[in-house]
Amino acid sequence: MPRDRTSTPPSAASTGGSPRERPLVTRLVAAHGARLLRYAGGSGVATVCSALAFALLYGPLDASTTTATVLGWLAGAVPNYVINRSWVWRVEGRPSVRRELVPYVAVVLLTLALASGATALTEALLERAGAADAVLFASVNIAFLGVYAVMALVRYAVLHQLFRRLPGARGARRRDARPREETR
Repeated sequence: MPRDRTSTPPSAASTGGSPRERPLVTRLVAAHGARLLRYAGGSGVATVCSALAFALLYGPLDASTTTATVLGWLAGAVPNYVINRSWVWRVEGRPSVRRELVPYVAVVLLTLALASGATALTEALLERAGAADAVLFASVNIAFLGVYAVMALVRYAVLHQLFRRLPGARGARRRDARPREETR
């Protein structure tokens, strides 16, 4: 029987093809789906903490962009670490300063530096342009959150590599673990 040229090709799963033959997005969702959802939830909590602290400090309390950024960053970084470690990657036990805290702090400090630079630059450019206070406030907040949105993806990749290798992580791969031989 001739093949219908308008039909879609069968998926790798239905043809018994290897996982590598499946589209990249399908492989990523299969490997990271539930964890990404938990990470998004934890990032949401951290973002709300950061955004509220930043907006309160920069707006009503009239703090500088640098002060508001640093304290807003801190308001999100602490809950973000706790949520990611315990809920997203399910790491238990005492944290290792060298293998866990130092890399995490490096990533969040990079995020802080980028957010601080973006908010200061946005404020300086808009003040020079004579923007209204409401436009200035909204734009600086958008710059702050924009950096966090972009860095959330970078942080996920780094944290995944970091937390999944820790000894206290449930399901972590042990370096000395060998595949089990089947016994019948």
